[in-house]
Order: sequence, then structure tokens, then C-alpha cells
Amino acid sequence: MRTLILFTALLLSQALWAQDKSQAVIADNPFTHWDGSTQHTLAEIFNVHEGKVIYIDFWASWCAPCRKEMPASMELHKALGEEVVFVYISIDNSEKAWRETVAKLELEHTGEHYQRKQSDMRDFLRFFGIYSLPKYMIVDKSGQIHESDALPPSTKETERLLRRLMAKKVKS
Repeated sequence: MRTLILFTALLLSQALWAQDKSQAVIADNPFTHWDGSTQHTLAEIFNVHEGKVIYIDFWASWCAPCRKEMPASMELHKALGEEVVFVYISIDNSEKAWRETVAKLELEHTGEHYQRKQSDMRDFLRFFGIYSLPKYMIVDKSGQIHESDALPPSTKETERLLRRLMAKKVKS
């Protein structure tokens, strides 16, 4: 019995540590907004959009699969309207390459755009298991990560999941 209690306490402490680590990673890693003058962390982005579903796209200008999914992302954004916030986070080391690619893909008016050098966010990427791009994440209306390894915008499953999350009531 004592072993079971110790094991349960160990599991609980690890779960609390992981939750604290998650909150720290979300709160301590700022991204530069498209406007160039402000920075926001994921925690701030989640807070600003509380009550809405957030679809996060981690990408880079040099990533061909990332660029290939962008038209589908734009279509999904149009189909879902403003109930889902599309957040694009580039890990380009070059701000110029990021800006030029956003302009070339005509994404300036689709969603919110952020950038942070890959070399400055290694711990963040490792924590969220972002070892290749593109990587997608879905946050529910209450600001909780619902899907840390979401499907790309080109799949029907993604649209169905986003619509289900949009229809859910937020628990007070």
C-alpha cells in the first residue's frame, strides 16, 4: 500500500512539474508580431483570443511542405470565418525571408503572423516536439491546448475538429 501511495505521489508531482513547465514555456517565449514593434507569447495570444478556437501553424519560408499547405489554410480560414483564429509562427532565422514569403503567398491579411529565430527557441521547439515542419496545434476556447500534433489544414478532419470545437460551450 505504501508503495502505491509513493508511486501515486511521484506521478502527481511529475504531472504538476510538467504543467508548470508547460506554463513557463508558453509564457516565457515571445514572438515578434508582423507589425515589427510588438512581441507576444503564446500565453498572451491565448488570453487575447479566449473564447475562440486557435489554429497554430509553425512554419518557415524554406519549408516546401509548409508553403504547399498555405492555400488550404487560407481556404479553411475563409470557410470558418472569425470563430477560429489562425496564428502563423515562422521559425525563420531571417526576418526578411519571412516577410518576403508572407507577401509572396499573399498571407498578410490571413490570420496573425509572428516570427522568432529558430536558434532562439530551441527549448520551446523541443518542449512541444517540433522536430520538423510544418507543425500544427489547436487551442480550444478556454485557452487549453486541445491538439498538440494537429493535422494539416488540407484535411477534412481538421475542418471537422475545428467546427466541433467552435460549437462547444466554454465551461465557466
